Amino acid sequence: MIRHFDMIAYHNRLRRLRPEQKTLFSFLLLLNTMVGSRGTHLFIIFWLAIWTIGYAGVSWKVYVKTLGMVILFLLISWPILLISLDSWHISVNRGNIPAAIDVSLRSIAAWSCLFFLLVTTPFPELLYVLKKLKIPSVMIELLFFMYRFIFVFEQAAEELYTAMKARNGGSHWRHGAMLIFQLWQKVWGAYHALLLALRARGFSDELVYIQNETGGVWSKRYIVEAIAGMGVLIWMR
Repeated sequence: MIRHFDMIAYHNRLRRLRPEQKTLFSFLLLLNTMVGSRGTHLFIIFWLAIWTIGYAGVSWKVYVKTLGMVILFLLISWPILLISLDSWHISVNRGNIPAAIDVSLRSIAAWSCLFFLLVTTPFPELLYVLKKLKIPSVMIELLFFMYRFIFVFEQAAEELYTAMKARNGGSHWRHGAMLIFQLWQKVWGAYHALLLALRARGFSDELVYIQNETGGVWSKRYIVEAIAGMGVLIWMR
């Protein structure tokens, strides 16, 4: 799934736009999500769905599938907000339902902002923008390593799962524990190999990599539409 998102980021209709424009747009909407009302959240969710599916050309099936996973995760957390335990009595606090709805809508709106940035901006370009914003190098390096090992983790998990199924691996909990242990060993081996490679190339305290100036254009049409949408959000508040 992660590799599929990365492929979409390199092959979408908004790929030609400057990464600064997409990053600024996403983070301004994310800021509105943090301080906005329920109506603001609904507007951001609907608006970014248009941008992601309509403008960027991301498959609606991918969007709906990912959104469904987010909603499922939020629904799992609802019992914590709604169920109360008092002197061994279990009760449902209906007064917390509006708060649970608000938290869920805010979470989905925030996910919409970050998902739009994920599927329209390649990760190296995002690091380039963060570097231009003078973000501390240690944070950029941590993001780089996280990005690297997400792919290592996903590939290792797929290979081990396929190998277990090919050997008639069952569904017993011991097989799952064995898979997790082997996965940890494989990821740790990849980390150790990367560490040795960095030391062999003279790594000291800072990870230095070549970052070329990214291309792309500033789209006046999308800038005007973004400003108009921001105006609507301010009016709704």
